[in-house]
Amino acid sequence: MDLGGRAVRGRRPAAALRHALRAPMRVLVEALAAEFGGIRTYVDALVEAWPHACPEDEVHLLVREEHPGLPGPTLPGVTLHRVPVPGPAVVGRAWVQTREVSRLARTVDADVVLATLPATTLRHPGLPLAVVVHDLRHELRPGQFSRIRRWQRSAAYGRSYRLADGFCAVSQRTLDDLHTLHPATRGKPSVVAHHGSDHVDSWQAGDRPGGHAVAFAHQPNKNLDLVLDGWTALGADAPRLVVTGVGADRDAVATGITERGLSTVELAPYLPEPDFQALLASAGLVVFPSDFEGFGLPVVEAMRLGIPVVIGPEPATREAAGGHAFELAGFTPGALATAVRAALAVSPAQRQAARTHAATFTWRRTVSQTRSLLASLL
Repeated sequence: MDLGGRAVRGRRPAAALRHALRAPMRVLVEALAAEFGGIRTYVDALVEAWPHACPEDEVHLLVREEHPGLPGPTLPGVTLHRVPVPGPAVVGRAWVQTREVSRLARTVDADVVLATLPATTLRHPGLPLAVVVHDLRHELRPGQFSRIRRWQRSAAYGRSYRLADGFCAVSQRTLDDLHTLHPATRGKPSVVAHHGSDHVDSWQAGDRPGGHAVAFAHQPNKNLDLVLDGWTALGADAPRLVVTGVGADRDAVATGITERGLSTVELAPYLPEPDFQALLASAGLVVFPSDFEGFGLPVVEAMRLGIPVVIGPEPATREAAGGHAFELAGFTPGALATAVRAALAVSPAQRQAARTHAATFTWRRTVSQTRSLLASLL
């Protein structure tokens, strides 16, 4: 069997026949890099939705030894495979991915491999390999990465782009970037599979007073300085703001808040996932003026929770929002202040329209769209 000019090795005739008859699929999901943050949410929600969307399939999830387990109760058709990853993680993970993907694919007689990040196996596993592409920020915003981090991503991602048989992009923006920056990928099958938002349905508001705004600071693209300058421009109109994700530069951020005289801004401590969920679920506003996103998960999370969202004039978050967010006219403090005032005056009709739009983003749909790519590779 030939797949895009590459002989697909180790395929049994029976497996090819199963797919010709649109029979169940055995999928090996490689998620060794899904440790925290958005990638962890993506993997957990995708795997949890898979048995509901495609109950006939068999999913094998490859994760680090420290992974706490399946994202919910025992999931029918989903098997967890934990493996240790020696340090340093960047080197150890690549070695383990290369070894374990091929080994486990043979052991479980997988039909296809889905790598949840382009940093995956360095060797083709001998059966169709699909790679999930989240963003190409390291190429389009290189100044937001250290030199070593850019090199690591460029080397690992570039190899995967050459090695993969197909691509699953989390937004049209990401797929367009992939095709523009790596033209050879245009000749391979691809699909856009947006994230879901329905994982927030189980989130419960915390016991802190509600109505606060939430902003993010875990990456430079989140534009925390712009948010703080916008809060200064708001003056007496500024609501209470809780900033999450502040890391090693916490002291510098705290100094900046003090120098601006922002008494309504609070730096959250490190928040375990349940506490973060409670913080967001009880918010009255989400401020997300990122200058670069692959998708922008907080946008659809907030809208599904009925919370107005402020975004920047950025393609991916605009794609996710579908016209239901309050968009900055430009990346300036005045523009942010204007958008925040508009969001705080959101009408019930606007809030409901945003909620209805966000409800179309389901993880079952993500599974269905992803699976369509996998089927095309077979």
